[in-house]
Amino acid sequence: MDPRAQQIRSTGIAFSLLAGAFRFLSWLNGGAALALVAFSLGIVGGDIAAPDLQLPLALFLAGLLVSCLGLLFAYLAQVSLLRQGYTGHLTRGHWPAQLLAMICYLLGALAFCAACWFSLGQGAADAQQMTSYASR
Repeated sequence: MDPRAQQIRSTGIAFSLLAGAFRFLSWLNGGAALALVAFSLGIVGGDIAAPDLQLPLALFLAGLLVSCLGLLFAYLAQVSLLRQGYTGHLTRGHWPAQLLAMICYLLGALAFCAACWFSLGQGAADAQQMTSYASR
């Protein structure tokens, strides 16, 4: 077996794992943004007044955008590795794209966590304010 074929196959497997992780992160951010929009429009939970959810929605959409951008960087890293496999000249040219992909994944996950935190915090603050009005 050609050693380059083994390297090409291993880079394809790594890219498919990374693409799956980005796909999962995109589904998380996109689904949460869709749920927030549905709640804000009254489609889900219409009997409850929706709190101001602009910041969490912006964070979910930013996480979705960053995860798509990270998938683009991961693709560029894979193309660089495939080119190196075909030419047989190994360099570190794929490192910047791979590092940017990892940074984008981290930022997308942090945006999801921050948006969940802010949406929960705003809902809890509104519930506390409503109970303080009810006690008066």
